Amino acid sequence: MDHSRNPGSPLPLRLARVLLGLLNVALLIALVLVLLPLVTPYFKHAGSYRWIEYVEVFDARMIRRVKSVIPTNFKGYELARWFIVGGLLFGRMWVDALRRKVSTAIYRATLQRDFEALQSSAPADARVLAPVKEKMKTMDARNPKSRAELLKVMGDAKRQLESMGRDLAFLSIDVVDSTKMKLGEDKTFIEHDFREYKDLVDSKLRSNGSLKAAWTPDGVMACFPSIDAALKAAKEVISGLDAFNANVKMIKSNFTVRCGINAGHVYYDEHTPMEEMSDRVIDIAGHMQKYALPGTIACAKQIIEPVQQRGGFNDAGKVVDGYEVYQWTPASRLQDERAAS
Repeated sequence: MDHSRNPGSPLPLRLARVLLGLLNVALLIALVLVLLPLVTPYFKHAGSYRWIEYVEVFDARMIRRVKSVIPTNFKGYELARWFIVGGLLFGRMWVDALRRKVSTAIYRATLQRDFEALQSSAPADARVLAPVKEKMKTMDARNPKSRAELLKVMGDAKRQLESMGRDLAFLSIDVVDSTKMKLGEDKTFIEHDFREYKDLVDSKLRSNGSLKAAWTPDGVMACFPSIDAALKAAKEVISGLDAFNANVKMIKSNFTVRCGINAGHVYYDEHTPMEEMSDRVIDIAGHMQKYALPGTIACAKQIIEPVQQRGGFNDAGKVVDGYEVYQWTPASRLQDERAAS
């Protein structure tokens, strides 16, 4: 975890730190210029340089300005210049202190971002995060040793989570226009058809090795040990709906689904229900499904390239969550589309 640049820290804080750094440099330059007239007399012909002449003119004005505001002569000693030096030194100390506070705030924001990233890859009750939470409460951001201890604890937690993770695939399926399908239909028919549809999908998920699944009213998110298994299940659901619509369903509208698939390394605990699993990998599977055309499977280009079942996939001409989308369309539908064109 590299916090040297803090790319995820809040922009206003980063900007404030840069501006305070520039102000600190400006005060240092001003301090040098104020002290310069004390040493120029020791350099031969120093006054012949135009820029030194400008500095001395500005210095004289500053001295007069200070004298006009406060008494500067103490027992015959003229202290106007040293008042200016003291003010500049105090200003630098104040800016330094403020910059340290801003840096601490940036550091805390970065740590919070990293902690939230750890949380997103694990259940909320993951015990591995308990030491991190405790250390964040007691950490002194100004103490290098305390910061190092927290980074070590976070690194250990991250390694533990990674060791508990698995490469998994996620399949999201949803019925197209399910609300519209139910309009004007007998409630008994609706209940029968959607129950039978759920049984059909569940059977395809189980037969292809689904590890767990979570249903919304008409949609499902399922977890699989491999991309090939998820693809096979999705294809079987889509192809199985032909017979379902012809022989099982009782309402007028046909059942059509959209499918989205994504895969990646996620925290996996067999005792955690699918609905409690949280990871960007899972979110993207749902987003792929929402952008899929009816009767198709959508997924990111890079997860399709290594799988065995690449046939039927084509570039969908879409980008979802930064990923190029590839789409699988049943051969029968492609033939119908070619015939119609």
